[in-house]
Amino acid sequence: MTFEVWYFILGALLIAVAVLASSVKRLPLTETMIYLTAGALLGPLGFGAISLDAHAQSMLLERLSEVAVIVSLFTTGLKLRVPLHDPRWSVPIRLAFVSMALTVGLVALAGVLGLGLSLGAAILLGAVLAPTDPVLASEV
Repeated sequence: MTFEVWYFILGALLIAVAVLASSVKRLPLTETMIYLTAGALLGPLGFGAISLDAHAQSMLLERLSEVAVIVSLFTTGLKLRVPLHDPRWSVPIRLAFVSMALTVGLVALAGVLGLGLSLGAAILLGAVLAPTDPVLASEV
């Protein structure tokens, strides 16, 4: 397919999600789930219009993932209507920091005791696997 066709598909998808936003809010769905379904339908699970080799096109997939995270964080940040100095932020911030610290610590412990990793490698593994993005996770 040509770039023009892909731009048309992407534009149609963005417009459809924007138009259906009020209907989606009433359902147990998010915009992210709609995008994921569209990707599955366009990919090998559906019509086969998208065919990517994860090994051969790893740099492209890495860049697409980065763009997806940036766009998702940006749109989620725009939806936040509570000022940063509001006391309602204290509970999510404490939960995020506590959950991240506990995950890093427990994965590091499992890495040292269960996998035989060095302490540095186990802490690095814990940091990689920790839930570092609760804002993005709320979109899913």
